[in-house]
Amino acid sequence: MFETSKDILYLVISFCVLWTTVFLCWMFYYVMRLLRNANAIVEELRVRLQALADAIQYIRGKVEHMSGLLTLVTEGASGLVKNAIKKKAHDWMDSKSEDMNGAAKAAVDKAVAATVKKMKKTTKKIKK
Repeated sequence: MFETSKDILYLVISFCVLWTTVFLCWMFYYVMRLLRNANAIVEELRVRLQALADAIQYIRGKVEHMSGLLTLVTEGASGLVKNAIKKKAHDWMDSKSEDMNGAAKAAVDKAVAATVKKMKKTTKKIKK
């Protein structure tokens, strides 16, 4: 079967090549499994990040909607207060002094307008 030591060397080299081939195939198989698992983890991370981004976008929309409603409410309340103050001031002016001239009524209107302006600034500060 073996005539020279060279035949034994060839036999040993062939076994080494065979085992090296088996080892490389085994290693490539596990590297591919590792890459497949890493790809699955990255894909799951993408899905979760997208869900988080969608949730943040939904909350942002709700906050903006509530901010718009708050603006409407504050403007409506300031208009309502303005009208109530104006009506009370006019009623008071009419009931207390019948003979006041137009300049005094204009001064009262100016004071009411200044009060409303201050209230709007205050509501804007509260809103922020």
